[in-house]
Amino acid sequence: GQCLAATAVGKPSFFTLSNVSGNIEDIEVAIDSPSGEEVSAQVQDLGSGTFKAEFCPKIAGEHQIYISFREEQVPGSPFACKVYNVTAIKVRECVKGIVGKPVTFLVETSHAGPGNLEVTVNN
Repeated sequence: GQCLAATAVGKPSFFTLSNVSGNIEDIEVAIDSPSGEEVSAQVQDLGSGTFKAEFCPKIAGEHQIYISFREEQVPGSPFACKVYNVTAIKVRECVKGIVGKPVTFLVETSHAGPGNLEVTVNN
């Protein structure tokens, strides 16, 4: 799911596991943050072979999600999840502009995690 690819710091996120022919005890989800700390994940049985894994990352950066079924890694595991923090984006060195003249400013994103930056200038 989309939350497996990218999610925000501090936002509860989840992904689903479908077509599972087993029970909740057969599934293990482990998530490592970029600092090496484990991020807790709760797995819920939604019925009909579908399970939901929910987690809430605390820091920006690429997290590794390991998913095992009956003690075997599922194909593709570990999965990379890019965690971003939009509140860590700062605009610096922004001088007062003059109409019709270019203005230069610095957008600091080094602590915001991976992602695409878009800048919109309003009147």
